[in-house]
Formats: sequence, C-alpha cells, structure tokens
Amino acid sequence: MMRVGREPQGTEMECERIWLIGFMGTGKSRIARPLAAALDWQALDIDTMVEELAQDSVRGIFASGGEGAFRAVEAQALARAAAVRHAVIATGGGSVLGEENRARMRDNGFVVLLEATPETIVRRLMQSDAHISERPLLTGDDPVRRIIELKRQRETAYAMLADITVETDELTPDQITHQILTAFRERTAPAASTT
Repeated sequence: MMRVGREPQGTEMECERIWLIGFMGTGKSRIARPLAAALDWQALDIDTMVEELAQDSVRGIFASGGEGAFRAVEAQALARAAAVRHAVIATGGGSVLGEENRARMRDNGFVVLLEATPETIVRRLMQSDAHISERPLLTGDDPVRRIIELKRQRETAYAMLADITVETDELTPDQITHQILTAFRERTAPAASTT
C-alpha cells in the first residue's frame, strides 16, 4: 500500500535525488540499488558512507563514542550525499532525528518512507547478513518492544518528511521499486515539463 505525504515543492532539485527513509529492516538499502538502476542513477548508503568517513564499523563507532558520535558522522555523510546529483540514497533509520538532516532531505529531493511492522522488521533482521545482534540500538531481551519504542520516537519526523509512504510488509522488492518509480515520475513530471 502507498500513501501520499507532503505537498511537492516544485523545484528542479527535487528531480535529482530520492531519499529512502524509515526504520531499519524496512528495505532501504535493498531497494536503493534496483531503484537507482531503473533511473540510471547511482545508489548511496548512508551507513556505508559513515563507516568510510569514520574508518570504523557502525558498531565500532557506537562502542567507542556512543550514539552521539555516530549521529555526528552520519550528519557529515548525509551532507555529502545531498551534494550528489542523480542518486538514490538509503538513509539510516535515525537520520531523520537531526534537524539539519531533515532540512537537507526535504529541500534536496523526493522523500520516500518505507514502513513495516515490528514483527516484519525483526524477521528480516534475523534473516539478514547484519543479524539483529549487530544492531547497537536493539540490544536487550525484547527487540520488538525496542522497535516499537524507537519507531514511536521517530514517527512524527518520518511522516512530516515523507512525500510518499510505502508499506513494504507484503511487497516484493520489484513491487516496491515500481510503486516508488510511478509516484516519483508522477510527482516530478509537472516540474520537468516546465523547464
């Protein structure tokens, strides 16, 4: 299912980037590559950029400097991504927490919120290469409860920023990609025709 969010701003810059936001495990990194390929753009992953900038893993950054250190490097990575044209950018789940990050995404592209239930997220993380135990923010005995808490903290920022929301629970990557492409082309067609 797809829902339309905020009103388009109508600037040419909106056609140059697609930002994928949402909680971990909703499919941002997985969808970025086929979506970018369909547009003949490049795919960027904020977590990968963070690791390159810090020369450390996400888990290592959390271990040595805590969430604050991670968020500082994440903001740098997001600023770099905002300067890249024709890119699909998979953000980190908490990238929306920083006001500057939100402004960069809102002012520099089309923002897609990928959603999934906590149960779907846990299932996907258990099946992924980056197992749930590798996720610093999900440590503890009850990852579903922790996901619910974190999603609640972020849901307003997600909703305010999103141009569209795609519920990914029952969709294949191809279906998700198709929904995003359709919405992106519909939203940017009027701006493109005036240039």
